[in-house]
Amino acid sequence: MEALQQQARQRGITLTGSSGQSATHVLKGYFSVLTEEGQTTVIYVWDVYDPAGSRLHRISGQQKAPTVNSAEGWPGVAPATLGSIADTTIDQLSGWLGSQSVQE
Repeated sequence: MEALQQQARQRGITLTGSSGQSATHVLKGYFSVLTEEGQTTVIYVWDVYDPAGSRLHRISGQQKAPTVNSAEGWPGVAPATLGSIADTTIDQLSGWLGSQSVQE
């Protein structure tokens, strides 16, 4: 979350907690981790909702990286991998939000 918040701030996007009253969009994330042959893959899905709960957009992908300390599952995920996912997520969110402003 810290990396996501930092990337969002750099792009002028304000992220608030789930109880944020002034939110224009709600972002919910889902993650899975697979470890295989010294590689860890993080699969992620972010759903963007309006405040009423209607899903507006989906951002998804996967990031593969060497496993940290030969660990399996989440302990094998390097912080840099999560940072890369945050970068990609905010890039895609920013692009989508920009396209929405043009359409309005």
